[in-house]
Amino acid sequence: MAFTTQYVPVADGGVPRTITGYAMEALSGGQFVFCSGGTAAVNISGLTSFTANDLIFAKASGLYFNGIATHNAASGALLTVATAGMFIVGAEGTVVGGGPVIANGADGVVPYTAALGSIGLQAIGRALTYAGSEGYCVIQVGQV
Repeated sequence: MAFTTQYVPVADGGVPRTITGYAMEALSGGQFVFCSGGTAAVNISGLTSFTANDLIFAKASGLYFNGIATHNAASGALLTVATAGMFIVGAEGTVVGGGPVIANGADGVVPYTAALGSIGLQAIGRALTYAGSEGYCVIQVGQV
């Protein structure tokens, strides 16, 4: 099931943890994203050269995840991404509070299991609340 995505922060740990780059494709607020190296334009050329142009974000997959888009962005537009905090997201399997979760594509989480870990998937955070499949839960991104 594809969830309706929307950026819904619950808490940010006291200091917003975001970074700004550009959208590689049209993205909705609330979608999981990763920093794509799919173009030669993504290049940190020197110690003091970092700009927003150096980051290009695309929809996340189960394997790649850097954060959650905080707003809608057209392809090529500036995009701010939350890299840590607590958010309401969709569950695509039964999620248990306190348990680690992984990104299941661009808009939902599933519980982390050893079998998923064995194929290279990494936990993106922990669930704070329970959710049945196709329900919503609060997760803490970055808390593994």
